[in-house]
Amino acid sequence: MFTIKHLGDYKFVAESNDGRLLIVDGRKAEERKYFSPMELLLVAAATCSAIDIVSILNKMRKNLRSLEVEIEGKRRDEYPKIYNDVKIRYIAQGDLDEKDLERAVKLSLEKYCSASITLREAGARVSYEIKVNNKGGEHG
Repeated sequence: MFTIKHLGDYKFVAESNDGRLLIVDGRKAEERKYFSPMELLLVAAATCSAIDIVSILNKMRKNLRSLEVEIEGKRRDEYPKIYNDVKIRYIAQGDLDEKDLERAVKLSLEKYCSASITLREAGARVSYEIKVNNKGGEHG
């Protein structure tokens, strides 16, 4: 369970029943110091997918040294201003090749990552690209 408390202006604190805290900011982008609720949707999708990919690559016994995920979304102009286009870029380093990363990304986005699948089910087009740097060389 989470409790949301108003901090004043358009700022809120979310607190879990075990005491974890997150500040959420509903002000205009140029005034914002914390993530907005819609930004948190993108962060959730990227993080959810990244966790899946690390797990899948570990199960494939691939040596993943690092993983970065960049995500951006465009929202429609009319209300509700949901995301209609989401682009995700995965940049991995390790002893793996693009087909390994591609397999892990597809499994995540099509089967396991509830956050990105929720965006897709709400009508967003979710696309991705991958890049693998391994053993000093670049692929992608």
